[in-house]
Amino acid sequence: MNRDELLMSECIKLALKGKGCVSPNPLVGSVVVKDDKIIGKGFHKKFGKAHAEVNAISDAEKNGYDVKDTSLYVNLEPCSHTGKTLPCADRIINKKISKVFIGMKDPFEEVNGKGIRKLKAAGIDVKTGILKSECEELNKFFIKYVTRKLPYVSLKIAQSIDGKIALNNFSSKWITGKESRKFVHQLRSEYDAVLIGKNTAHYDNPSLTVRDVRGRDPYRIVIDRNSELSQTLNVFKDSNNHKTYIVKDHSGKQSYANEILLNSENGKIKVPDILKELYKMNINSVLVEGGANLYSQFAGTDLFDEIYLFIAPKIIGTGISSFGDYSIRDLSGRNTLKINYTGQFAQDLLINYKNVYRNNTG
Repeated sequence: MNRDELLMSECIKLALKGKGCVSPNPLVGSVVVKDDKIIGKGFHKKFGKAHAEVNAISDAEKNGYDVKDTSLYVNLEPCSHTGKTLPCADRIINKKISKVFIGMKDPFEEVNGKGIRKLKAAGIDVKTGILKSECEELNKFFIKYVTRKLPYVSLKIAQSIDGKIALNNFSSKWITGKESRKFVHQLRSEYDAVLIGKNTAHYDNPSLTVRDVRGRDPYRIVIDRNSELSQTLNVFKDSNNHKTYIVKDHSGKQSYANEILLNSENGKIKVPDILKELYKMNINSVLVEGGANLYSQFAGTDLFDEIYLFIAPKIIGTGISSFGDYSIRDLSGRNTLKINYTGQFAQDLLINYKNVYRNNTG
């Protein structure tokens, strides 16, 4: 890496500290540099609070530095509009910072190049595109949320070697080991919501919390079209039951405290309709944790962005397949899944796939 890339890498590391706290805002980190030395660091800590650039400038000043004629690095274009905070571009200009290095342009329509133009118009030397791919990966949730107006969707599938997620009686505890489950808890803390179907809620009775790691619990979205679930299930019992929402048919009486009412079609509530409603709730990322009927509605579409596939060293034989009744007519079609990375948790194998059905990162 060259000097600029190393400093942008530091911005990315800082930005990651905001995971699980800033949604639906982006993850942003920033550093202020003078004479090749970082004199201030900052990141966006919480939704609605000061942005990374403001925090980095304030940190430099607290350290006794004048930020005039310094360089500022930030992984996302500084905002140019007034929202919950004042424009970062204005703060940079007012502080007479002379150079700004930006990882990627902000795709949000209220910014989208306006911050860069404002900085240049003020005579600031601006350089963009530093570690652009890494910056896009960092804010994949935000990018899809503001460009497609849908949440970023990942499928989490835990299956046996022979592709089964449960026995015929729907029992699936535990296919994978403790280490894999801890990683999933970490994922939950980073996603805004977890989505499951009725059978998963009934037979597995999951809590869908982050008990094994530090972090926030996600919203729990459960599809129960005809209001058949018992409210003694774990998703209703703990202190976070206010974050449980039931997706059901719009007809009928209210059965749950929090309901998302949608139309059914051919006995199902359509996944696109669910995702549109979650977008309206400012949910910018969803982790789908089962079951087979729900996975099958995502298969072969551009509605999901990636898959976390855990393969346990078990052979189940007759059981419930990962993608239920989904099928294709032949194998000559375009493969839309590409391996992103692989990992191992004890004896479990993890394969992370990206869905390249379309360019979901804008």
